[in-house]
Amino acid sequence: MTTIAVESKTTTRRRLIEFGVICAVLTWVPYLFLGVLKVDLDEPVGRLVFGLAASGPSLAALVMWLWHRERRRGVWWSASWPIAAVVLGAAAPLVATALIGNLPELPGHASSVIAGAGGILGAAVYTLLAGPIAEEFGWRGYVQPRLRQYYGLRATTVILGTAWWLWHVPLFFLPGTGQHDDGFFTQQGLVFFLEIFPLTFLMLFVTEKLRGGVPAAILLHAAWNLTTELVPPLGNAVWLEFVAVTAVAGAAGWYWRRTLPA
Repeated sequence: MTTIAVESKTTTRRRLIEFGVICAVLTWVPYLFLGVLKVDLDEPVGRLVFGLAASGPSLAALVMWLWHRERRRGVWWSASWPIAAVVLGAAAPLVATALIGNLPELPGHASSVIAGAGGILGAAVYTLLAGPIAEEFGWRGYVQPRLRQYYGLRATTVILGTAWWLWHVPLFFLPGTGQHDDGFFTQQGLVFFLEIFPLTFLMLFVTEKLRGGVPAAILLHAAWNLTTELVPPLGNAVWLEFVAVTAVAGAAGWYWRRTLPA
């Protein structure tokens, strides 16, 4: 778990607002530029600008750490978090795929996706960079510890989950992104919003309960992103994925509560 020096509630609120403004500017302004100018995200300039914009949360955290000269403290390590992060991240898409009987199609679809990403190494590098590393130093490294100083698990999950979702909203209106392909006013768009909250709780679980810190959040995020790409499209069965990830988060919450000191 990443720890920070104790701040007053006023200071924490001010720092989080500063982070939010910086993060929005670093992300939404480039997205607006890409959208207005209709830049092709597959072209070098589009990829570069999009990559920097998508790194807004982690870059905003870096700006805040340098601006306020904050000293980052240690990460508590536990041997249990790497396997747990991968399993918790991959479980729901795999369960949903199994429930609709699409597991036999998984190897062929996964091979196609990996080939399109330039092989296993390319898929692994892209999966780690696009989302996990680009975001988690901000969400789980900077925002989450500050919320946890003053809020419980439920409130932190709702506040951080809402911020995480709002940050993604412009992607639904930017051609060339997966969110744009899914559509904002669709059941896929609704499920994307709803899944944010159990995923946020699972991030809390691996970073705090399992003491994996930001590395655990990166690994869970990567496992989720990669698995959702490798499994065949769920279509209308995407609701099964939401039910599955909610059940996984519920089990994690039950375990966390059960192991609290008496």
